[in-house]
Amino acid sequence: MDISLRNKTSALFLCADLLDYPDNEYKKKIKKLESLTNIKCNSQEISLDDLQGEYIRIFSIKSTKLKCVPYASWWIDGRMFGKTLSNILDFYRRCGYEFDIGNVKKPADNLYFIISFIAILAEDEKIEKIEEFSKFFLTWIDDFTSSLKSATQIEFFSYAINVSKKIINSFKEEL
Repeated sequence: MDISLRNKTSALFLCADLLDYPDNEYKKKIKKLESLTNIKCNSQEISLDDLQGEYIRIFSIKSTKLKCVPYASWWIDGRMFGKTLSNILDFYRRCGYEFDIGNVKKPADNLYFIISFIAILAEDEKIEKIEEFSKFFLTWIDDFTSSLKSATQIEFFSYAINVSKKIINSFKEEL
């Protein structure tokens, strides 16, 4: 992927935002992400209400019909709040970042936080740490993506994940 580090960082933050609960800005975020990466999204015509409903249906832990679990510990440990969550928090600390557990509603191993953290590492030009983090913690993303494809016909969330994967993989080329 031949885009600047600054654009990769911005694109990763946008991808993370698109994987969080959708807000009124989602169409603007998609357009900005498309302009940064030249990767088009086919899900711009979905309404905000439909997108929010789909988010709850497939990602919400409070949903009894959870379709696609966006937490690393679920995929790596087979359960929520597993050893992987502790390892991720430890990795954040070793990189000089503290995750304020008291001020967030989701665990640190949520896909939103993982992609945001990689964007922060990129912003701070810690490319080696991105490589280290992605080797260990993103081993589950392909299984998650497959689960997502079977859980929903809406490509919106898969788009954000696929763009994230392309950007993260592009850092390997820089090492």
